[in-house]
Amino acid sequence: MARCYKCCSSLLFLSFVVALGCDNSATPLPKKSVLAQADKEDASVPAASQSDITDEESGAFGLQWAKSLSEGDVPTASQLIDWDGILDRSMDGLTDDPKFRSGFKRGATPALGQLVRQIAKVTQGTGTYELVGVVRRNGEPHVVHRLIDDQGAMNYHDLHLRRDGTRIVGDELFIAASGEAFSDTLRGLVGTALQSQRSIVDRISGQSANELKRLENQMAISRAVQAGNKAEALRLYGLLTPDLKKQKIPMLYRIMATDVEDEAAYSTAVNEYIRQFPEDASVGLISIDAAVMGKNPELLAKAHKALTGWTGGDELLDMMIAANFAAMDEVEMAKEIVKDVDVSDSKDANIHDYRLAVALAADEHAETLARLRSLRDDFGYEFTDLRQAEGFERFAASSEFQEWLAE
Repeated sequence: MARCYKCCSSLLFLSFVVALGCDNSATPLPKKSVLAQADKEDASVPAASQSDITDEESGAFGLQWAKSLSEGDVPTASQLIDWDGILDRSMDGLTDDPKFRSGFKRGATPALGQLVRQIAKVTQGTGTYELVGVVRRNGEPHVVHRLIDDQGAMNYHDLHLRRDGTRIVGDELFIAASGEAFSDTLRGLVGTALQSQRSIVDRISGQSANELKRLENQMAISRAVQAGNKAEALRLYGLLTPDLKKQKIPMLYRIMATDVEDEAAYSTAVNEYIRQFPEDASVGLISIDAAVMGKNPELLAKAHKALTGWTGGDELLDMMIAANFAAMDEVEMAKEIVKDVDVSDSKDANIHDYRLAVALAADEHAETLARLRSLRDDFGYEFTDLRQAEGFERFAASSEFQEWLAE
């Protein structure tokens, strides 16, 4: 009954029509944004780091963002994000030329609406996009959302909030599967645009030139992945220099291009990524795949801890991890997660389903009966003769099963 988690490495690259100008010398490359763990309730944060945005305001923003996407209201959702600031950061350190920067923004801004439409489209089918909660990171306000696509793959999005006059906006989007800020991801597109301007590239040297070469290689692999040409993506990855093969985004593309069915190759790609970036925000998501495929409860526990620290806590994640522990016959570890959780009022069928998996493994027959009733009565599940279903053998010998038969 337990469902195995499936990783969603959604990097969301866009196709931009870019109007270009000339170039001035590039500034030093900035450090990439790093997303801190969620503050604990008793965390001490310097007053200078504290925002005037309340948790209530953050929660209202998070609900509005999720509601707009779920309803397909792209204009409203787009207005909640400071795309201009995100685009500025994507160009920092690559070019200071005002003509290029303004031209890139003109070409990119309409395409950013396509990004929002891509997220909204997921929710129009069987996918969901929901607010997980409000967290503070070093005192700064963030909202965390969970994206589940129509294949059941999960990802988390984090928005940093700031006050812009009388309204609140999201001024940076962090994507758990990539482990980086969206402005950093967009740098690949900036590099591609700059490569098309040879007059610019010819005058760039040193660190910026190396950055552009890295981004050019990265985008070639990206195009192959997006086109579904996994073999070509892996071939291009194999041509990279040893140092580029150890960089985050190429390694993520390697994972995306490796068939999950090829467990040996997939596990190798995932485990090498984990070793290279043990503290990265993306490791929690990716580690779950590796843990489930390798039946490694210790790694699964580490992944759960990392994601809980990143998200601030997510009941669906907890139940999914518990169900996977149960599937590994680590029943006590599963019970430890669910022991203080009452899912009776949950509106998410997956939570009831995962809790059912734990109840079956733990011989919690009353809880098994309760979850079966919820899935049948509240979510329209239809069950065949459970006496013939794998995993229900001990429940079928219980008095609670007789109650189920009598209904």
